[in-house]
Amino acid sequence: MTEEIYNEVQKRLLSVKLFSEAEIKIWVRPRLEQGDGAQQDPFNLAQYGDFSHYHIERLEFKSATSNGLFSQVKMVVAKINQMLKNGDIQDWNIFYLYKELIQQLVKDRSQGYFNYFRGQFDDWPLVPSLFRNNTKKSFITTYDRIYGDIAKEYPDILSYIPYSRERAEARAEQLAMLQHYGMRTSLLDITKNPFIALQFMVLGYAAADHWHVNSFDLYAIDEERHAEENVFVAVVKNDRNKRIKAQKGAFFDYDYLNDIKETQIHLIPRLKVRVAFDVSDVDDRLKDQQGEFRQLLGLLRPEEASHSEEQGQTPRKLSSPLLAKQLEGNIKDIDELREKSPDLMKTRLSFLLSRDTSQKLQEYFYLEKNLFPDFDKYIVYLQQKNIEPREKLNR
Repeated sequence: MTEEIYNEVQKRLLSVKLFSEAEIKIWVRPRLEQGDGAQQDPFNLAQYGDFSHYHIERLEFKSATSNGLFSQVKMVVAKINQMLKNGDIQDWNIFYLYKELIQQLVKDRSQGYFNYFRGQFDDWPLVPSLFRNNTKKSFITTYDRIYGDIAKEYPDILSYIPYSRERAEARAEQLAMLQHYGMRTSLLDITKNPFIALQFMVLGYAAADHWHVNSFDLYAIDEERHAEENVFVAVVKNDRNKRIKAQKGAFFDYDYLNDIKETQIHLIPRLKVRVAFDVSDVDDRLKDQQGEFRQLLGLLRPEEASHSEEQGQTPRKLSSPLLAKQLEGNIKDIDELREKSPDLMKTRLSFLLSRDTSQKLQEYFYLEKNLFPDFDKYIVYLQQKNIEPREKLNR
């Protein structure tokens, strides 16, 4: 007999606190200088995002808790900021910053350092796929019945295990099989390998047509305690689900929200590392150019024009109406550029940061194809790399 639990889980999803959180923001800006030190034309930059390099300005650390582990993070951030300020690291590839953070924060795992990781292409909420906004309510409310029907149809692959705290790990193993074959579940993937998390963070970047916020999470998990007093589960690997083994995987199992007592939850430290874009340099240069045009336009207009109108006199004509019209057009064009250019600049920065991370991972033999060891998943991966998106074909 099936037992539906996901109405209750969904109700508690956003209200039950599972993590104590801190955040590192990596502030990045376009590098606008050319190879010879000359400044690039602001109009080309604003119109085409025509730059090839970026500069890591600083790290910004925020934490609402006085966690000892987060105090260590704060010290590491201060150390890196001092290196940036002193010029010890010039034009650092973003990958080396991630690598530095990993080396500083992932040490002896027995001493409570960060030991599990997750990478996301964008700064999406930490929500399992089953509870995303585009999942039909009827699917959530009848999930166990559907899961049970699949298990009856394919008993050699899947077993139906109703939820209970005692059998949660065995159920999670079966849900992992469903997730492996593409079905949405209440599981959220994490990995023991930080570089695999970085791979997922940049997966598919080349096809993106809009800016995104690379998101890298580090978790300090006590595997025994957080399995009892939180939602962590280390799923048993098997030959049918090679992906979990290849990706050094474990899960947050949100089934536990069905009956977990909030007073017994031991929070998992979560460090969020996010990129943040500073594109103000281009806007400042456009604004300065706009100011020069306005100043020149003012010189073409007679100072007594408004006074003459007040006296009922006919104001003098512009000394150069053609030039004035051109200047007015330039000012209007810059207004439009200032509105559109931030998105364009951020899109270019997103691409460069993801590209550099992806390329460096490949140099260290972290290859995307190795994330998908199963034949069927590998074929899907290859196909996605070699078929244009439908929206691109329709342009």
